[in-house]
Amino acid sequence: MYDYALYGSSLNTLGTLGLIALVLAIVATVLAFIFIVPAKRRDQMGKFGKFLHDTCNFRYLIIEKILQALYIFATALTILIGFFMLFCTDWNGWMGGKGILLMILGPIGVRVTYELLMMAVLAVKNIISINNKLRNQNGDAAAPDIFSPDMSNLKDAFGKKEAPVQAAPAAPQATVAPAAPVAPAEPAQPQQENDAQ
Repeated sequence: MYDYALYGSSLNTLGTLGLIALVLAIVATVLAFIFIVPAKRRDQMGKFGKFLHDTCNFRYLIIEKILQALYIFATALTILIGFFMLFCTDWNGWMGGKGILLMILGPIGVRVTYELLMMAVLAVKNIISINNKLRNQNGDAAAPDIFSPDMSNLKDAFGKKEAPVQAAPAAPQATVAPAAPVAPAEPAQPQQENDAQ
């Protein structure tokens, strides 16, 4: 016999533990934003702290390696399933033809899919590279990174009211003397044909 009270008890425990996990996750997020994310604290950190800082500030992309591993896995899986289909039958008969098609077209489809995904990743990497080159070219090594904006002045910005900006006085316009009136041209006299010929 199954004890339904035990099942209900485990659901209550799971709900309680889930609520505790939610509160701890919020605390961990706040602590990470205080101690790990700020760029000014990176120099004071050890190796693991710098790794966490770089990970939280997206200094490198993990998804590129994950997509590469998934591509290799999906290609191998497609080829192996197609190979094993050579030895199987279904209600239509031998599945070898479908297996051969899967071994040929499957890797092509997987490659096209992962190339489309990698285009987005490579675009982001190129944008980051261009941003870094422009920053180095301008000699501004301390310029803010697009992935870690400086929010230290955010509190001050909300607390202060800026004085309204006054419009600059308009530049005086040069006066132009009116042009002398032009006399209307006299209409040309139509030539009369000589009917005396």
